Amino acid sequence: MPQFVLSLFVMVVVLPLSLLVTAAQSEPLPLNLYTEHSPPGEYLNAQGEVAGVTVDLIRLLLQRLDQPATIELLPWARALELAKTQPNSGLFETVRNPEREALFKWVGPLKMHSIGLYGLSDFFPGGNFSPGINSRHLACVYRESVHVKYLQRMGFNDGRNLILTVNHGDCFKLLRRGRVHLVVLNEAAFSELQLEMQQSDQQLVMLQQLTEVQLYLAFSRDIDDSTIARWQRVLEDSYLDGSMRRLYQGLYPEQMIARLEQFASAKQKQLQQNRLQQ
Repeated sequence: MPQFVLSLFVMVVVLPLSLLVTAAQSEPLPLNLYTEHSPPGEYLNAQGEVAGVTVDLIRLLLQRLDQPATIELLPWARALELAKTQPNSGLFETVRNPEREALFKWVGPLKMHSIGLYGLSDFFPGGNFSPGINSRHLACVYRESVHVKYLQRMGFNDGRNLILTVNHGDCFKLLRRGRVHLVVLNEAAFSELQLEMQQSDQQLVMLQQLTEVQLYLAFSRDIDDSTIARWQRVLEDSYLDGSMRRLYQGLYPEQMIARLEQFASAKQKQLQQNRLQQ
């Protein structure tokens, strides 16, 4: 074969292969995202698919980022463990605190909640509640929840007067059956469950506020910082353009929605000031 024909053949064969390699390198790897049962944000619908308003928000961000991903709903402890140990993974929505700070790279907040200890008015008439190590009331929270420590500080301990469950919603089921007396809820979950309770002539009452929390999307440490920055930017954009509000409104408190919008607006103003000073 003449030399110039051989060279032309090599160019025709090799060039497309190199283009394919470049395209493959630029194509983002699918993310493995994990969540838990926590309606109305995350749950399995009648078709067995992961659904909910927070899931819808995450899917909107994935679309805007052109990022392929799978979303799997698991018991909380399992989801947390996978997110800590599996590369190219993420977990939503989880409390960001000092104990978890170094385990993940963070995008958020997705929610801001006031967390309280709730019980049935039948057990706590007038909202009277006396916490302590000798409390005759059983408290319930799911395993690996950051709220376990608050209950332990109040004198509730596993094996005596504290029950730890696998899934987020299990404690509320036990409460309705009279198996436990105290559960940990945020104000949005309380509003939703209160309506359900009233249909059976029961009433939830908040007995003690525990803490204020911010819930985040937590990514595995192997994901590069530029990707985290892009996620943060599109999340804040969804707060500023009304996308988050359209999903959250009517399901979550207006005060929380407004706080998220104010957070994104303040971040944008700070960035603009920084650019002017450069």
